Amino acid sequence: MNMTKKLMTLLLAMLACMSVSAQDTVIDETCPPQFPGGDAALINFLNANIVYPQQAAQDKVEGKVVVQFTVKKTGKIDDVKVLRSVHKDLDDEAVRVVKMMPDFIPAKQDGELTDMPYTIPVSFKLFDEMEPLTVSEGSDVPDDFEPPMFPGGERALMEFLKENVKYPQMAAKRKAQGRVVMTFVVDKTGKTFVVDKTGKVTEIKVAKSVDIYLDTEAIRVCKLLPDFIPARQNGEPVSVWFTLPITFKL
Repeated sequence: MNMTKKLMTLLLAMLACMSVSAQDTVIDETCPPQFPGGDAALINFLNANIVYPQQAAQDKVEGKVVVQFTVKKTGKIDDVKVLRSVHKDLDDEAVRVVKMMPDFIPAKQDGELTDMPYTIPVSFKLFDEMEPLTVSEGSDVPDDFEPPMFPGGERALMEFLKENVKYPQMAAKRKAQGRVVMTFVVDKTGKTFVVDKTGKVTEIKVAKSVDIYLDTEAIRVCKLLPDFIPARQNGEPVSVWFTLPITFKL
């Protein structure tokens, strides 16, 4: 056998070995835990449930609290702890909201459900000189606080919704119905959004989703809202979070 044939034979033998090795390789497939509905739903959950601690707001304390917990193979959350602290009140609020979270879709490793740690940053940011109060059913507010008001009051707000909400045709075909919960900021001027220190407009958000078509319609209608009569505290106008449920019923 000449040198060329010997080299070809050796090369083929090496390729054969490589092929066998590749077939014998075991790939470790890991799927991390996931909040039901994905990252967007997780952000909406945080926006809807976090209440800025009043003392921290008065002291103008801001920052990002990093929380870690274990998602058990049942989807339950366990062993919640703060990895990076900012301020005790902010830390406590971040832990409180994390413990409220619904069951996650558990992690999988090699096709088997498994416990896995999960880390989440919870940001606390004041909007300009906004008093971080959340106006919603059951929320605690100071005695000297006057909530924002739709011009004409609640009855006028209901009339506005009746006149402007159009049941999406696709949602009707799917027989989708329910209450979409919207959240937005009524700023000190009464506008239903706020421009933060960077000049970025904070969008109106869906805090509780029902159906993509109903959610989209609720967002459209909220963007039509006229200026509110702004909230007041100690007689001064302040910016606040506002929660608005919009019910769709066939």
